[in-house]
Amino acid sequence: MNGVRSHWDPIKGSIDVATDDISNIRKGIAVPQWLKQASLIGALLGIVWVMAAGIWTGDFPFVAVGATTVLWALFLGVEHLANSDGRKSIRRVKLARKNGWTYTGKLLERVREFATVRDSEGIDRRTQLVKSERMLAIERLVPELTKLQVGAFAGAHLDGEFWGESSSGGRPFWLAVGSMEMNAMLAADPSLRSDSRGGRGGSGVFFSFLGAYRIDRKTGVRAVIKPENVANVGVLDRDMKTESIAFNNAFHVSGASNAPDISLEIMRILSPATQDAMLKAKERYHNVGFVLDDDVLFFMAQDRLVGANASEDRIDETLAGLVAEMERAAFGLKQYVE
Repeated sequence: MNGVRSHWDPIKGSIDVATDDISNIRKGIAVPQWLKQASLIGALLGIVWVMAAGIWTGDFPFVAVGATTVLWALFLGVEHLANSDGRKSIRRVKLARKNGWTYTGKLLERVREFATVRDSEGIDRRTQLVKSERMLAIERLVPELTKLQVGAFAGAHLDGEFWGESSSGGRPFWLAVGSMEMNAMLAADPSLRSDSRGGRGGSGVFFSFLGAYRIDRKTGVRAVIKPENVANVGVLDRDMKTESIAFNNAFHVSGASNAPDISLEIMRILSPATQDAMLKAKERYHNVGFVLDDDVLFFMAQDRLVGANASEDRIDETLAGLVAEMERAAFGLKQYVE
């Protein structure tokens, strides 16, 4: 295949992959985030109107149905003009080309699965979209960073992957990224309506980054450092502790090792410098977590852009900065972990 390159890969060891072709993708236009949200809310309220009108009048609600049809047409028209998925693919491929990396979203695309369902009317064949084998393999490898965990991670929504070499040192790395629209207008926590770049608003985009690279020594340890869970408090707070109160309050530490004293091996890795680097990463991102699996370091970060920062044209500008920050934060740990 033209354009296929070989890369180090934490899932398979090595992988041959080509960057997605974007020559036939329609770019779309930068639709303001507020317009996308307003059109969706209007369409949903239209459905409520139809149901309420039908119950209230006891007759077919012609006016409500007509208005709702217009609202849904407006919503679909806005989505067509924006072509968010197309713009997302274009911006990521351009970023990969600029850095000499490879990018594809194909391996994480959901696949259609046929299932046989038995009900009161007999047997029926149905289809549903399920996670790809690649996504399932990622979850099996680092479930601590990818599965939904109350008080820690929202669950990894990943829809694209980069492979390449770091800007400093030329070390091979892998980075999966995902984005989905979020709405925090009714959130009890007001901090969810702002981001670290000065954005303010009730709607935006939620990002997940999962990166990995190899360090220069085999540790024989699987260490898991993830956000402290609300369920692990008081007498239930029994994870490994360091001498740093701030670190213990921020992270839950666990692990496994062939060595007799697991805690000692993990504490050798969690030096004061390592803890400081992890705390700085937590200050920067909404949520962060780490898994050191022998000689491979995984780094998960979740962040958000809201308000004007979440508009399509602004995301085009900031994605490269977000990825660069993620790369620096992840590789900033290398010297301490080794």
